[in-house]
Amino acid sequence: MNLSKVILSFMIILTGVFCINPTELIAQTDPPVMLKKPPRNQNIKASKERLAINYYTKKEYEKAAVIYKDLYDQSPRQYYYNYYLNCLIYLNDYKEAERLIKKHKKTKSANFRLEVDQAYVLGLMGNEKKSRKIINDLIDNFPQNKSLVKQIASALQGKGYYEEALLVYETARAMPDNNYNYDIELATAYQYTGNYEKMFDIYLEHLRTQPEETQIVKNKMQIIIKRDIDDNLSGILKKKLLEKAQRNPDVLVYSEMLLWHAMQTKDFEMAFRQARAIDMRFHDQEEVMLEVADVALSNKQYVLASKAYGYIKDKKENSPFYLDAYTGYFVAIVKEAEGNQETTVKQYKSIEKTGVKALEELGLNPGTIEIAGHLAHIIAFKLEKYDESVTLLEQAIETPSITPVSKSWLKLELADILLYKNKVWDATLLYSQIEADMKNEPIGHEAKFRNAQLYYFIGEYTWAKTKLDILKSATSKLIANDALELSLFIKNMLEEDTLGFTLRLFSKSDLYAYQGNFDSAFIWLTKIEGQSTGLYSYEYMVYKKAGLMEDVQNYSKADSLYNYLAKYYPESIKADNAIYKQAELNRLHLQNPDIALELYMTLMKDYPESIYAGESRKKYRELRKESGFEEDILNDLSPMNSDNP
Repeated sequence: MNLSKVILSFMIILTGVFCINPTELIAQTDPPVMLKKPPRNQNIKASKERLAINYYTKKEYEKAAVIYKDLYDQSPRQYYYNYYLNCLIYLNDYKEAERLIKKHKKTKSANFRLEVDQAYVLGLMGNEKKSRKIINDLIDNFPQNKSLVKQIASALQGKGYYEEALLVYETARAMPDNNYNYDIELATAYQYTGNYEKMFDIYLEHLRTQPEETQIVKNKMQIIIKRDIDDNLSGILKKKLLEKAQRNPDVLVYSEMLLWHAMQTKDFEMAFRQARAIDMRFHDQEEVMLEVADVALSNKQYVLASKAYGYIKDKKENSPFYLDAYTGYFVAIVKEAEGNQETTVKQYKSIEKTGVKALEELGLNPGTIEIAGHLAHIIAFKLEKYDESVTLLEQAIETPSITPVSKSWLKLELADILLYKNKVWDATLLYSQIEADMKNEPIGHEAKFRNAQLYYFIGEYTWAKTKLDILKSATSKLIANDALELSLFIKNMLEEDTLGFTLRLFSKSDLYAYQGNFDSAFIWLTKIEGQSTGLYSYEYMVYKKAGLMEDVQNYSKADSLYNYLAKYYPESIKADNAIYKQAELNRLHLQNPDIALELYMTLMKDYPESIYAGESRKKYRELRKESGFEEDILNDLSPMNSDNP
């Protein structure tokens, strides 16, 4: 195309554009979007509602009443009526409240709640006769309609007419054409009247005819038991369940409820007996026993857990839960032995035989990984069979199809054993692998902490503190607390001795203690004691020496050292730790429950911010219960009873 044709075409297009009508251009453009604003009066109403509810929640009822009256006059909604009526009642303006009810009744036909409101206000005014007549008429003439019956009873309960609500349900239940039992509603009504025995009777009788509603009943009872401070209601329920189960041995739901109650109250011995009875009477109920065993294990009730797992294990291949039970049984006996510092080498050898036999029978597979890991731990740390434990763990790690978490747990055990045998760099390599592979999992955080501890052991304090400071925000409270304590210890020691000589003595002692070389650990602590030390290092030295005395089972000496630290250094950073450790010593080993109680109380009163305060409260309650004491003394420590504002 030549130049003249190009110019001609361009001029034609340009002319066409300029000849377009401007209104057509506008018409081709989408109109601007206009945001719709709510009507102004709607905004005002919403603003008033917010202001009214704000006054109401602050108990400024006069101000709230003025606004709610205005809102109600504009729109007599039930919502405005309820709040306005409550304000008037709080202000003791009963005449205005009665006028409001009468006015609102004109807008609502056959609203039984308004009848109850009127009776209630008349009662407040002292007109008991008229109030009672309204309630009696309501009870004598309510319609036979389940929904309306519930509305009437609910309205009565809402205003404190508990006996009357109960009468409504009983009357409705007795009507000749009634086809609904009202059991759940009746039980709740008896609860409001305080007749708990009758309440439990109705719930349990309901379960006989409608066992499919067991979970509904459990939920109701669970709420009641949680509010039962002195265990009175729990005792009544247990008695009722025992009676029902004994009189109706073939009714499974009663046996199941008795088991459930035992689990709720952590009466694991009762739970075991009941699970066994259920299995023997109804057959193929091993899963019930397995649940008891699992919960007991998680609550550190290792003896009971091993008995429950053992019940299933002894059925051998006749139970589909044989493998789970065998694994749980071995884990329970290992944890029970490790939790008892008086377990002998002979007992550990017996546990070793059990573990070896289990692996020979079941094989090394994903289902027996826990057995392998705990067995390796026992033979390494308790029987000093280092090579055997490492070989077993290496084989277990290579097991096909095991989960990443299981593999990491086995590696963690292996790293611990390598560190125990002073193979520091092999150990840190494994810890680092787990950190990288499971960085967002609890086991990854655990590996990071143990790696930081390793760096502390070998004197790499900057590296150790960096890792520990990251772990302060770990999801696991236990790991976060451990990390915080060790980080703070390193910081305090380096501030006291910037060259780190004292800290190096501590870390050497701690490494020897970890490796079970307690004589060497004592020697290094003695070096700290023998040199001129600061306040922090002396306090830590006393605390760690007490811990070593515990390790070698010299409990009286450990008790003396903990007592010395708490008595003469009550402001020490380790004072609350020492008091808790001393309490546990007296409870578990020195057979001094009275002293233990005093120490738990000291922690709760003098160290309320301690991480041990909550655990002390729990142990205090348990110990007093075992001793047959009342628990009222704990109420003195409640914030509700404090003199402080």
